Amino acid sequence: MSVSLLEVESLGWNVDQKDILRDISFGIAEGEFVGLIGPNGAGKSSLMRCLYRVNRPTAGRVLLKGADIWRQSAKESAKRTAVILQEAGDHFGLTVREIVALGLTPHKRLFERDTWEEKVRIKEILQQNDLYALRYQRFSQLSGGEKQRVMLARAIVQQPEFLIMDEPTNHLDIHYQISVLRKVKTLGVTVLASFHDLNLAAAFCDRLLVMEQGRLIAQGTPQAVMNEDLLGSIFATCAIVDKHPLHGNPRISYAYHE
Repeated sequence: MSVSLLEVESLGWNVDQKDILRDISFGIAEGEFVGLIGPNGAGKSSLMRCLYRVNRPTAGRVLLKGADIWRQSAKESAKRTAVILQEAGDHFGLTVREIVALGLTPHKRLFERDTWEEKVRIKEILQQNDLYALRYQRFSQLSGGEKQRVMLARAIVQQPEFLIMDEPTNHLDIHYQISVLRKVKTLGVTVLASFHDLNLAAAFCDRLLVMEQGRLIAQGTPQAVMNEDLLGSIFATCAIVDKHPLHGNPRISYAYHE
């Protein structure tokens, strides 16, 4: 029986008495790669912000290994949870290597220097993510895709138990979309990632959570969730679902009408 890492219990969040998220409950087992899908405005990013301590829920609880994340310190939470967002700021002129090294911060005391072993680890991760040649370049000068790869490298250095990714492939070309998701699958961490690309979600996720208008309306394997009626209803388009010839997971095509 799989062990639950994350439990979300009856979570709600409102702003100015307007419900943004309502009565959301789900669990994620250790080692699972779970995708979060839904149309724009469904509440995906709002939910994720509740899970990495930006939006404090107005109802319910978020438990990581049984502990309420909102009763922990920010530093303790950062040791266990890493986040990769759609857009990364310029980080005040820091270089690629300096950004990646920030992944060590939750595990170190103030002004504590990196050990030799940590420096070697940073170098290896830069090399593994095709970033070593860019290590002294300013982060602000990178393309969107390069920035995403840097943020993934930082998350790997952080060694989290739980990785949250908000549209992780948004700025990547096809090669790096597949490369990044394959790498994440090999990390051995529990992952929650939001997707606009339903085919990538179907190909890489163990389970899917489907949101609409601030509610969780379906959850299950890609085979269970990716059906034409559900996709047509929430995305207001004609979706045709068949089996992918290579990996056997659902493949989604769209019918366009004049």
